[in-house]
Amino acid sequence: MELHVQQCQHCGSDKMKNILFRQTGEPDKVYVQCQDCGQFVASYALAPLGYYHHGKGYESFLRSIYRSGEFMSGRNFKRQFEQRIGQEVAAFEEVMKKLRIREEKKNN
Repeated sequence: MELHVQQCQHCGSDKMKNILFRQTGEPDKVYVQCQDCGQFVASYALAPLGYYHHGKGYESFLRSIYRSGEFMSGRNFKRQFEQRIGQEVAAFEEVMKKLRIREEKKNN
């Protein structure tokens, strides 16, 4: 597994702002802007069902599925949402753990 913290190619900052852009018929896209110098850093196209917003609830998840064009039964939606919550929280915690270890090694 590779871990990378986005860094501005202009000023070297790691303080980024993610801007989610949605357009009908197109995949959701994220534009990344440096918070320190304001420059454009990167963009990412999200895969179908690629957007998960923790804490926004089931309705937010349904909207993302609707926009992606992935249609399935209501039971499958609910099961997929519940699985996604657990997976994303666990993955975030693992990433933060690896980031702490990396920072500790850097500071020693």
